[in-house]
Amino acid sequence: MGRLGDFFYRMVIVVLIIAAIVFLAMAFKEQYPLWKNQQELENLQASVETEKTKDENPHINWKKLKRTNPDIVGWIKVPGTKIDYPVLKGKEWNEYLHKNYEGDYSYAGSIFIQPGTSFDDRHLVIYGHNMRVKSMFGSLHDFESEDFYKKHNKIYLYQPGKTIKCTIYSVYDCLDKSATYNTDFSDDGNDNKWVDWLTMTVNNNAYYPIKKKPAEKDHIITLSTCSGKQKGDSYRFVVHSLVTDTVIYEE
Repeated sequence: MGRLGDFFYRMVIVVLIIAAIVFLAMAFKEQYPLWKNQQELENLQASVETEKTKDENPHINWKKLKRTNPDIVGWIKVPGTKIDYPVLKGKEWNEYLHKNYEGDYSYAGSIFIQPGTSFDDRHLVIYGHNMRVKSMFGSLHDFESEDFYKKHNKIYLYQPGKTIKCTIYSVYDCLDKSATYNTDFSDDGNDNKWVDWLTMTVNNNAYYPIKKKPAEKDHIITLSTCSGKQKGDSYRFVVHSLVTDTVIYEE
């Protein structure tokens, strides 16, 4: 090959090695914070769960959680997914979009509800990022599969002395800030505003038929995350559920 050929060959190898190192460093820089955030949440879960029990009562040490951050207002668990996280409520809109459960910056953010809302609302929206590693609300997209839905269609929300059980009834994509996110159903001259909204959520169900339907008396919990690159940044993936039971127990 000759000396000149050997030189260029070695240069190509060096450049490829450097490129590989740079690529790995960039991947590590992107993925490590996500992995670290997930590990911290799993450590938190282990530290506040006083004993392993069924989904109905997880025996959470609420006093310890509140000492960690008084903005922690509940806990959410969706069996069959990675969703097993504290729920945060800040004083500002979207405050926990990029804050972890301790209030520090984190790209993955937290699972959160907006200020002025509560678990007793007629319609409550709970938000979380769609992370590629399926952490936060990334694994919500598992509900695009009917087979998955048939095995796992329950949502559990926990507060001190209370477990709220929910059953999923609608799954679809929608535009951000669409009617799906309505939470104010006060009188505006339309007596059927709430019923019309419930009907809309049922009719929008897109991935597979679901027999469960909400009634006018029901309370609705909506889990919301990004739809992903195929749909575009303006679209959201939502999972609607209706509250089927609220269990009160002693701490």
